[in-house]
Amino acid sequence: MPYSSYDLPCVVAQQYILTSVVAEDADTVTYAATQKNMNREVLVRSLHPAAMQDSRKVQFFVETARLQARLEHPNIAAPLELLQADGTWHLVMERIKGEPLDMMVSNGRVLPSLVICGLLQQLCRVCIYLDIERIASVPFSLEHTYLMEINFRFDNMAQAGPRPRNESMRYLSDACRLIKPLLDMNSPLAKHLGRVIEHMLGLSSWRPLTPVHFNEELTRLQMEILRMQAGEKALVSAAYTK
Repeated sequence: MPYSSYDLPCVVAQQYILTSVVAEDADTVTYAATQKNMNREVLVRSLHPAAMQDSRKVQFFVETARLQARLEHPNIAAPLELLQADGTWHLVMERIKGEPLDMMVSNGRVLPSLVICGLLQQLCRVCIYLDIERIASVPFSLEHTYLMEINFRFDNMAQAGPRPRNESMRYLSDACRLIKPLLDMNSPLAKHLGRVIEHMLGLSSWRPLTPVHFNEELTRLQMEILRMQAGEKALVSAAYTK
């Protein structure tokens, strides 16, 4: 019987009250939960009992959890505890309180160019960090990206395994494709930001292809947008008009 069909609410490890299922895949199910002694909302990702019979899946789950615990980045949610209970493994994670971007897309919301520019910059910096640490990452997903009052936060991206060559640029290209519909084309320099995003979607036509250079392009465009908001004339570089 999969975990998602168990009666809820229920308590795991005498500490975590599972209240509802928020996500499920072939091997795991993720619950919204409350940590009793801290009285805080968390997420609990549990390995399906059937997956516990496959040593490779167990190893991948445990190694991924421990790898995620190594990450120290302000935009990445932190794992809180890895434990065994009721015959399976559970990973307790921070529950981000922001607004997930997939809901924004579903509701037809758009964000100004300055906000989208900031989001892409933060993704660049996360990718640079993962490159330095040589940590593999899961594919970008809008549902795991949250708009906060200040900046964005992401569910933990790390996963066990080697980090493929050029993974960051593929990650950023996928992110641009999914984020593009959120761009308010009536906001300052939105068309120029759209061109930068198009460059990222056509990776083969843009050199050099590194997150560092993409971040530099975004930083220059961010400064142009801020100049316009301050009532000054933007000095748009040639990079945005090609």
